Amino acid sequence: MQISNFLFHRVNPEKDKLWPPMEVPLFERCIKHISRNYTVVLMEDIVAGKLPANNKKKLATIQFDDGYKDNIDYALPILDKYNCKASFYIVTDCIDYNIPTWTYIFDYSFQHTGQLNIDMSFEYLPDAFKTEGFNSAEERLGYAARFKPYMKTLTHEQREEVLQKIKTTFSDVELPRIMMNWDDVKRLKNEGHYIGSHTVTHSLLGTMKNSAVIRNELRQSADRINEMLGYFPATISYPNGSYSSTTMQIAKEEGYTAGLALKYRPYNTAAENVFEISRIELYNEPWLKTLLRMKAVLQKIKKLYSSK
Repeated sequence: MQISNFLFHRVNPEKDKLWPPMEVPLFERCIKHISRNYTVVLMEDIVAGKLPANNKKKLATIQFDDGYKDNIDYALPILDKYNCKASFYIVTDCIDYNIPTWTYIFDYSFQHTGQLNIDMSFEYLPDAFKTEGFNSAEERLGYAARFKPYMKTLTHEQREEVLQKIKTTFSDVELPRIMMNWDDVKRLKNEGHYIGSHTVTHSLLGTMKNSAVIRNELRQSADRINEMLGYFPATISYPNGSYSSTTMQIAKEEGYTAGLALKYRPYNTAAENVFEISRIELYNEPWLKTLLRMKAVLQKIKKLYSSK
């Protein structure tokens, strides 16, 4: 059986030059399409073997990572309109302290600082990223757009060191309070949505070498959800789709029943490991491109061209 797992993050009319949220009309178009063409179920019901009886449509899940407040403000009314339930995977420190994820902090800091200089002379960075100054804010943004993907290739320790440098250098930036609080999370649960784990700090688990640190990210986030909502979450969503065989083993040992990855194709229940379930991430793009992503056609086209 194949199940399309559609992943969203922010849904918001605001503009962002580095990571634009999905615009509200596009999100509604996605949910309208999904509700018409699929039977929408919760991921957690699937892993528990609770499948709808006499179903004639393909199955799909709707998921959100991180725990942004705009999920309540803009996405929830649309989910209600089309009678769709979703799973929300939260970063517990972000909920506890109303701090965004490190990926958002990276983008926001480079966009809103007044500084045109930063010392990135770390020995593990390529020369292209060891810049010390920018001629303009536009040049600084261009640097950030190139550097962010490389950040995800660093070890956990290296990435933390770079992030600390960004925070101290761009100390003129005041971060916005854009995350849900526990009342918001409880509201989602009470309205029939599911709350799962997205770790404690949104760290990239696959880049961590210390098993104890991985275990803490998985255990402490689950314990916090259990404390606030009264249940141990069945699912762990790996931040940025970063995981390893060690990650999967620890997740299983800690009591999770499924792990969510990013593979941009439908989940094949007969062939895939339940601890690396495929998801299709959707972005703020033109409708045709979004539709091609949803049908997993865009990824096939990219692979076809890259193989030539």
